[in-house]
Amino acid sequence: MKTKTLRIFGFALAAFLAIAPNLAAQNSKFMSVDEVRQGMKGFGKTVFQGTTIEQFDVEVLGVLKNFAPRQDMILARLSGGPLEKTGVIAGMSGSPVYIDGKLVGAVAYAFPFAKEPIAGIQPIQQMLGILDQKPGSTPKIAQASSGTLPSESPTAFVLGQLQKLADGIPLHQLLLPQSLLSASPFQAGGAPSLMHIQTPLLVSGASQTALQQFAPFFNAFGFTPVQAGGGASAANLKAAAPSKLEPGSSVNVEMIRGDLSWSANGTVTYVDGDRVYAFGHPNLSAGPTDVPMSAGYVISLLPNVQNSFKLAVPLDVVGSFQQDRSTGIAGTLGATSKMIPVSVKLTSSMSTVNQYHFEVASDRFLTPPLMNFIVFNAITASERTLGEMTLAISGQIHVKNHEPVNIGNVFSSDMNGPVMASIAAVTPIQYLLMSGYDGVVIDKIDLEITSTDRKTNAQLERISVDKNEVRPGEITLTSYLRASDGALMVERNPVQIPSGLPAGSVQLLVGDGSTVTTSELRRGSATVPTDVKQVIKELNKLRKNDRLYIKILSSEPGVVIGGQELPSLPPSMTAVINTDRSSSRSVSGTASSTVREYELPQSKYVIQGQRSLNLTVKP
Repeated sequence: MKTKTLRIFGFALAAFLAIAPNLAAQNSKFMSVDEVRQGMKGFGKTVFQGTTIEQFDVEVLGVLKNFAPRQDMILARLSGGPLEKTGVIAGMSGSPVYIDGKLVGAVAYAFPFAKEPIAGIQPIQQMLGILDQKPGSTPKIAQASSGTLPSESPTAFVLGQLQKLADGIPLHQLLLPQSLLSASPFQAGGAPSLMHIQTPLLVSGASQTALQQFAPFFNAFGFTPVQAGGGASAANLKAAAPSKLEPGSSVNVEMIRGDLSWSANGTVTYVDGDRVYAFGHPNLSAGPTDVPMSAGYVISLLPNVQNSFKLAVPLDVVGSFQQDRSTGIAGTLGATSKMIPVSVKLTSSMSTVNQYHFEVASDRFLTPPLMNFIVFNAITASERTLGEMTLAISGQIHVKNHEPVNIGNVFSSDMNGPVMASIAAVTPIQYLLMSGYDGVVIDKIDLEITSTDRKTNAQLERISVDKNEVRPGEITLTSYLRASDGALMVERNPVQIPSGLPAGSVQLLVGDGSTVTTSELRRGSATVPTDVKQVIKELNKLRKNDRLYIKILSSEPGVVIGGQELPSLPPSMTAVINTDRSSSRSVSGTASSTVREYELPQSKYVIQGQRSLNLTVKP
């Protein structure tokens, strides 16, 4: 028995001796929060210029226990280098702090308008759990569903977004998740509090109008937008990209690349093999993500009373950020991000043609606002924001393993044409990515925008037919349109009365795309699709503003199944489907049914209005 006991003890001792060096190495690398004491002094690392890592001094003021749920924060005073003049600098987020040769954490928090460089240090232990998955196991965010299917149809969602915008709802409220729509901690006027350092967002190729329009979006995420050169300018910089990232290196998160670029700048905290930890606070709080990681080059520091920041541009891509959490961001060196290629062709009112090419981050929540910025910026870079303008937008969203989604609409106004056009291009993308259906992967997006330097609105004043007692066959519809300058236009189109209609009364409804769709939704004929294929089918049936639609309605009840209206069903079948003893999200009944719908040829006007007539079908 003693021999067996000794043998077990020997194995345990050998195992302990094997792991002891690793435990010692681990303990020698990091200092826990419990070991930190007031008055301790150490140093931090960051880049103030170029790619050269410099040191600054750190003195611990204390530890804020339970600063956030089950999270502590180390409060410290920074000094040295330019910090006495600049205070804590936006772009320092992630700067590693060492005491007694051990990594304590990352500079991540600060007080706005502080007179001294007082910073909050995110403990390193609270950052290390960010990438606890095996390399390559992080799900691509574009392929991840929300787990919650939509509560409204694509038609209702798209029309609702446009209507909200027309009613004056701010653009950012239509694009941001509800969790971010509350008052941002970065808005002025609140009580002074320790908050995460704002992130410099280096933007190139953007108009000033676009930056102003999206200011609430930047503010919600804690970004400080800075107009700067894009990554292409890195070729002109001396001491180009370093051979590798290391603690204290400048690092950029690229969200848009190409003729327009968005790049958030911060600092690397810790490198463990091919894993990189940075920022010490979230970039977007997106959770699993997939965005390029680039080495950064700091061109200059810009002292500011409110918030000093680094002016830094991205250099070469070195990997991919795959986690974006409350205590920092993390990624893998050598990994490749799946970006969405985007092309935009814009023909201005001066007949100049501009071609833009971008790559956009593939993210359920981030892609729609990024695309909105791209479209809005392309328009305002060539055209004015106010004044008479007509904008026609068309294109395709190419979805992996599915038919493409066709985009097409026209907007004419003297107030918010660019905003309406950009939201029209983006709402189908927004529904696709946020709908909750699995397997939605966007391969590429192609858009064309044509601008006309005048309004082309027309009101549908009146309609008439050559006879109101009809049999199956052709009748002539006359539409009277009143242009914004008062001119009256008359359009005549043949309308086919289908065979098989029972004798009696039918309604002839004529109107523009938005008004006809609104009337249709009031009838209750909008069910939620059951899969991506049905979503795409309904998005491709969205009506346009530059033509009239004719609907022949019967007083007989109808049924909508999976977004498809089925008219003239046998009364027995209609009764079964519309029974009070069952209810379905993909099946709904309507008081009347559409017998036939016609789309009239494209008009040179953006039409508004709806009219209806009653016709008598002869036996």
